[in-house]
Amino acid sequence: MIITKLSLNNFRVFAGKHTVNLKPKTNRPIVLFGGLNGAGKTSLLTAIRFVLLGRQAFANSLSNPAFIAELEKLINNSDGNAAEKSANIELEFDYVRQGDTLHYTITRFWQYGSIDELTITENGVKKLELNYDQAQAFLLELIPAGIADLVFFDGEKIAELAEDNSGVVLQHAVKRLLGLDIVNRLKEDLRIYLRKAGVAASEEKLREQYLRLEAEKDDYLSRALLKRSEADLEFNGIAELNRKLATAEQELLAGGGAWATSREHTQNSINEKIQEKAVLESKLQHELESDYAIGIAQTTLKKLIEEIDKSTDNQKRSTFKAQLAQFLEQSKSKPFYPSKDQLLKAAEEFSKPESDAISFNLSEQQSALIKEQINNRAPQSIKNALSLKIELVKIQNQIENASLNVARAPEQEQLKKAFDNLRSLEKQKNEQVKTYRSFLLEAKSFFKIAQDLTSKLVKLQKEMKSAFGEQDSAIRASRAIALLDEFSIDLAKVKLQEIESKFINSYQKLARKDELELNVKINPESYNVSLIDSQGKDIDKNGLSAGEKQIFAIAMLDALAAISGKKLPVVIDTPLGRLDSAHRDKLVEFYFPSASEQVIILSTDTEINKTYIDKMQNFISRKYDISFDQTTKTSSISDGYFWESKKMGTA
Repeated sequence: MIITKLSLNNFRVFAGKHTVNLKPKTNRPIVLFGGLNGAGKTSLLTAIRFVLLGRQAFANSLSNPAFIAELEKLINNSDGNAAEKSANIELEFDYVRQGDTLHYTITRFWQYGSIDELTITENGVKKLELNYDQAQAFLLELIPAGIADLVFFDGEKIAELAEDNSGVVLQHAVKRLLGLDIVNRLKEDLRIYLRKAGVAASEEKLREQYLRLEAEKDDYLSRALLKRSEADLEFNGIAELNRKLATAEQELLAGGGAWATSREHTQNSINEKIQEKAVLESKLQHELESDYAIGIAQTTLKKLIEEIDKSTDNQKRSTFKAQLAQFLEQSKSKPFYPSKDQLLKAAEEFSKPESDAISFNLSEQQSALIKEQINNRAPQSIKNALSLKIELVKIQNQIENASLNVARAPEQEQLKKAFDNLRSLEKQKNEQVKTYRSFLLEAKSFFKIAQDLTSKLVKLQKEMKSAFGEQDSAIRASRAIALLDEFSIDLAKVKLQEIESKFINSYQKLARKDELELNVKINPESYNVSLIDSQGKDIDKNGLSAGEKQIFAIAMLDALAAISGKKLPVVIDTPLGRLDSAHRDKLVEFYFPSASEQVIILSTDTEINKTYIDKMQNFISRKYDISFDQTTKTSSISDGYFWESKKMGTA
């Protein structure tokens, strides 16, 4: 298979129509796209996967509503009008079947809110005989989903294959690749046939009982599905009411509802602040009436303390003189040296008061009280008063701001209509939520009854096993199931051995020299991959670097694609992002040129740079640049690669 052309119309970041020629030249398999992150590289990979695989291109099996939701995301929304748009993808490719080359054109068209339309043209003739499901089945025969996953991949995401220690990812890939999922479906169909055969061959009483239970089970299952469907409709109604509620709330807020809602609370807060203000004013008045005034004249009061100290000192000198004279008078008969006259003269000299000293006649206790008031109580009073002033200013500001909020708030009557509308919507929502939960409970109850009936049917089937007797068809069906089990196991063992061998060859080409000594074993039951070093010891995959995990995963995908038996293009998005320079060199040199007859690479400029362009020059057929316009929020495709870019026309 060779993809020759891809056309996109209003697809994701690509507004309008964009067409690119993807046909590679002889012995030049590489078609290179360059684009910065967010430019639209992944959109091209998504387009190729979706146009070929349809619903299976998405991660999970989707219901119709979920599938439609995914389709809506794919419509370009750069102008905000995705709901009024349609989108389509057209892919042309050549496919060799039984020696003949057939040219196919695949077109998918869809509009907002609807399922896509699928058209297949073979050699210029539309295959009108195919309906939608048949056309999709036809495509999956050409490109099975299990194989497409191996050749159309995102380089950033494939590391999950290396990180999977359970084997689930590889098991899923191998089973889809080998068609073992179809074998499992055949076995289940045979088991259904055996159950029906058992019913037909059983006694009339058991047969009637079985049919009655089965009909009853189907009835409850249908009722459960109906209730679940009704619940889904209610859920959609709830979602719409939520949207209306959000709009109503915005309208209420725009009309001043936010202020009105808190008006009463704000008014109460203002009243409390006014009371706090009165208390603070009373405290401030008390401070101003006490020692505050004394603290204002600190310089003068310090001089007063100095004068009081002088007066106190003079009083002490005078007291000392009087006490000395009294003592000498009482000791007349005793001799003194120096003489009494000399002592009295000295005392007279010592007790002379300072000429500029003021006499306050204060006791020591009175002097101490005055000093305490000036030095401690007055400064503390000033400090207290300042703190109270700050608190008063703060509360006054709060009162003024709150008053403004109250002034902004409209009266309740002005908002009554908006409030009533909001309450009405909330009431409707509550009622619908109750109905939704009621439907869910009923559905759950019906599912439980259907489950119980299924258990009874299984038990009845065991009782009916003996009714098979010697029926040839039942015996053949039973033997076929056993043979299919053996076939699945044997086929998986053979193919897993092939995968191991091809993985080693691919890994040794891509790994660095210090990683060459490596073997691999895949458990045929669990599908878990064990890496083994040259000494036979297991290597912990969790210990591999991000780049080593990517090389491991690419080598595994290469091995799986090789045993698929189909030659499909390889499309790789972000191939080198997690690799070091040595691993990048290996991939550029040994993987890209030989991965397939057509290799489409979607890269950033830091991955495939000028050096790698030079190395792969002889293998590159076409080069394109994807650029994103920040103004229009859309991307365009140009000829050339980054530094070589030349604008292409778009329709």
